[in-house]
Amino acid sequence: MEIKPSVSLCMIVKNEEACLEKCLMSMQELVSEVVIVDTGSTDRTIEIAQKYHAIIKYYQWENDFAKARNYSLSFATQDWILVLDADEYLRESDRMLFQSAICEKNVDSYYIKTLSFTEDNSPQSCVINLNHRLFRRDKGFYYKGAIHEQLVTDQSVNSQFSEIGFYHTGYLKEVVKAKNKPLRNKAILEELLKKDPNNPFHQFNYANELVQLKRYEEAIEYYNKAYAVTSPQQGYMPKLMIFRINTLLTNHQEKEALAAANEGIKIYPHFTYLMFIKGTLEERLGFITKAIRSYEACLKLGKPDVQFEFASASEGLWPHLKLATLYGRYDDYELALDHYKKYLMLDSSQYKILYSIAACLSKMGMTDKELARELEAYLPQTQVSYQVLLIDLLMKQKCYELAQSYLEKSRPLERSSQLIYLYGKNQFYRGNYEESDRFFKQYIPFDCFKTVERYYYLMYLMTKNQDYSVLSLSYSSVYYEINNHLEKREVTPLTEEGWRTMYYLIEELLLGSKEEWIDQIEQIISPILTTNQRLELIQVYLKYQAYCRIQPQLAAYFIQGGELNISMIQLLEKWQRK
Repeated sequence: MEIKPSVSLCMIVKNEEACLEKCLMSMQELVSEVVIVDTGSTDRTIEIAQKYHAIIKYYQWENDFAKARNYSLSFATQDWILVLDADEYLRESDRMLFQSAICEKNVDSYYIKTLSFTEDNSPQSCVINLNHRLFRRDKGFYYKGAIHEQLVTDQSVNSQFSEIGFYHTGYLKEVVKAKNKPLRNKAILEELLKKDPNNPFHQFNYANELVQLKRYEEAIEYYNKAYAVTSPQQGYMPKLMIFRINTLLTNHQEKEALAAANEGIKIYPHFTYLMFIKGTLEERLGFITKAIRSYEACLKLGKPDVQFEFASASEGLWPHLKLATLYGRYDDYELALDHYKKYLMLDSSQYKILYSIAACLSKMGMTDKELARELEAYLPQTQVSYQVLLIDLLMKQKCYELAQSYLEKSRPLERSSQLIYLYGKNQFYRGNYEESDRFFKQYIPFDCFKTVERYYYLMYLMTKNQDYSVLSLSYSSVYYEINNHLEKREVTPLTEEGWRTMYYLIEELLLGSKEEWIDQIEQIISPILTTNQRLELIQVYLKYQAYCRIQPQLAAYFIQGGELNISMIQLLEKWQRK
């Protein structure tokens, strides 16, 4: 019987109690040995490591990652070594792939995929990096470089790319902020640049830390220096290209970012993610037909060679969504629907896209019943949660009578607090305020008053029933500000929260077709709106096809000195078509 190769997991850690256990748990039964080198933990890190029978060694930190890594490797005794950080853990579906990889007799090391979350628990948001982390112990591998250390060996070896993926949480904003890594890394890189000021790899990494510190002008300067002398054959060049473009965009240099993207595509014509970025820049700058061609090119390119993998969603999910949105904006609803459907086929969990699908179907002139039948095709009717979604979709398209019939079919409503909430909401839109109040009162014990307070405040405005007033119910403080403006006609500008709440109130009135109340609110707030707030108001009028309300707000926008920017040009184009 052939003996399976063994693996040592080697890590350097400091104060990693929040994530270490998840990392170690993911590697259980895959590694024979865990070597933990601690550089000064003061939390439960050591206790957690002991729970997993780790070999624990202590190390005085010297601002040199390679030295610390090599120290950890010196204690490994198994056939293979896997190097991880505490904020990384194996993708569950890759366990067998990992076992197969270490059984390959002719391979000495692997580049694995680090899948860095940019949104919490969202695999679709992951940025992909290749990292040289899995290697045979007897091939003389060691680390070089005080930071962003590189794995090297003086022996002739066969290294391969692997599909093994490790999720990484270290790029999440709250994690970066809590660990204060950018300042630490910046200090190390400054020392390296003193010794070797023209090293493009150090310049690239230094720019990355400056971006984390929001020093964008300086970051661009260092990206430009690195970009000018880095060969396209360098492994980090694709990342340098993307990070440089993203930083130009963050620094409001859209035209320069697009020029850089166009140059990059000439160098790497099969770089799908770069093509997607190019499309977003073209769309942002108003080059819509070019953007459409770029998004369609992403779909044709698909999954690139492994060194150009950056975000898998750019290979299908995101381009379909972008194309659907653009075709919908220009009233080609059939093509929009086609791309929305393909988007859902790639990720059926994105149920919110059904609201966009419903809007497209409605604009195609379907009757309420035809719309419901089309939407039902997307939803398994046996589950209460899908009934809730279908009813809400119908309400968003103002199909209140049909939504009511579905609510009646869903009795007893007590099966779901959400059904009770929707019943109250639908009665509100139909103008049955006493019924709305009755069902909202049944719902509040399941949630809180805040969820329904906008409906109560609107019912108070429209009925003057004091039982719904700000003096009678536990409204959020922002409603006192709203009430002062609407009842006392206060002329001071709205706070950001005040405007956001007012916006939602107007949206609910548009959904309920309460035109006279929109007139009254608009008359009061119009003199105090900023240009940005007025632009948002115009956009919500356009969304709900309140076209007659747009002309006065456009005139006021330009009288106020509002800019004829890309957003406004696109809005004007859409309004003129209507």
